[in-house]
Amino acid sequence: MDSWAQRRSVGWLVGICMVLVLLVCGAAAAAEDESGGDPLPILRFGTTARVWGMGNAGVAAARGVEGLYYNPAALAYVVRPELSISHSTLGEATDLSFAAAALPITDRGSLGAGLLLLHSGGIPRTTEDSEQPIGSFDYVQAVAYIGTGMEIARGCSAGLTVKGIFGELDDSQCRGYSLEGGLRQQVNDVLSIGFLARDVIGEMNWSTGRVEELPTQVLGGATLSLLDGKLLVSGRTDSRFKDWGVGAEYSIGGYLQLRGGYAEDSITAGAGLGLGHIQLDYTWTGRESGGAHRVSFGVRF
Repeated sequence: MDSWAQRRSVGWLVGICMVLVLLVCGAAAAAEDESGGDPLPILRFGTTARVWGMGNAGVAAARGVEGLYYNPAALAYVVRPELSISHSTLGEATDLSFAAAALPITDRGSLGAGLLLLHSGGIPRTTEDSEQPIGSFDYVQAVAYIGTGMEIARGCSAGLTVKGIFGELDDSQCRGYSLEGGLRQQVNDVLSIGFLARDVIGEMNWSTGRVEELPTQVLGGATLSLLDGKLLVSGRTDSRFKDWGVGAEYSIGGYLQLRGGYAEDSITAGAGLGLGHIQLDYTWTGRESGGAHRVSFGVRF
């Protein structure tokens, strides 16, 4: 009984600290659009085809290892080892890949690690003296994730993620880091809510000597589980209601999922197929500048 009470006290202490972090970040975000410099695009793109199919609304809808990117509080409910691999084509010469794994460490939480890689090749190089391209170069950006999530009370979980950031742009290199935290609460059988304080602390150091602080972003989300769990409706927004998305997922027969949503001036549509412990997902994102294809593969061991 004493050990149970001690674990419960530690859990509540972690939860209270997480709430305080989110409140501080929320107050900072309310004072200005985003503190710090411009966000690296790779930190806002999203990853898995499943979540993107639902309008990239993953703050409250992410499951298991997906939480490493969308909300580390979801890592609390990993019950067996999970692996997820995603690939997206964002343009003719731009690819985004994500690989992540999660391992349960107790019956109340897990650890996760992953790598997000953005590559854009064949970028024309120009100079001030000439308008014509002089050769080309590649843009490479990578983010390494290490996160953990734990259940701090019945239906309530919290998580933390540390990110290491590496990049190369022509002759310049950058190194950086950031820290983010999330909360997830299952209010009842129908409603779940989530909060994510993204890049609470972080900066980028360029080989040119330039140092940039990463902007903090506070996101909130909610999901509704309807029709005996067959229909999942999800939404998320930042604290300024500028970065938002909504979507839904409908399950047929327990193995086929149909999805649709809207996010970042884009319509999303996709489908998923679950075969035992294996999950395959595809999403198409359409916008005026063209479409993007996203494919994900996941397995639970």
